Amino acid sequence: MTEDRYARFSERYASGDTPWDSGITPPEILELLDILPAGCALDLGCGSGTVIRDLLRRGWRADGIDFVQGAIDIAASKLSPFPADAYRLFCHDVTRLDELRSLRKDYDLIIDIGCGHSINTITIEAYACAIAKRLAPGGLFMLYASHPRPESTVGWEPGEVVTTFAPHLDLLWEQRSDNKATGAPASWYKMRMQLSV
Repeated sequence: MTEDRYARFSERYASGDTPWDSGITPPEILELLDILPAGCALDLGCGSGTVIRDLLRRGWRADGIDFVQGAIDIAASKLSPFPADAYRLFCHDVTRLDELRSLRKDYDLIIDIGCGHSINTITIEAYACAIAKRLAPGGLFMLYASHPRPESTVGWEPGEVVTTFAPHLDLLWEQRSDNKATGAPASWYKMRMQLSV
């Protein structure tokens, strides 16, 4: 994480200029929650806590991480009606999960909606390993990532995603679509932690 990126996102949360934050949990996540039994979830890049709110409404316990304190503050306010022991919020860098000693060891579900795809290519493999360490055997990872494009500094090639996570997670499906905010090509990925790992 660079200081410049942190400053940009902090300023945008402070001003309310957050077009990526629709305030609506994506249907791909809601459909999954309709069929999964409640468990423990981790939202990487949780932003203002919208997905965590829907997890809590369905009886899940949920943790969220975001590197912008302003986002965490908004999430804390949004989640305040729920029991305090049902969720935890951390202002932290998602590329350094091992430093968060109070994270749970085994999550049934980890979600990344447009967070990881901005990570430097040098740290992608470490990010995948850190996620695998936190997933319970058979646990699911839901990833939404933009495809690379010339005018943007974010994005993962679909083949790169599959190759990077393959040592730990089995790809169950990939669904390609366009990002509604930018019109850029993107993909959803549903992966399962390998039982033998």
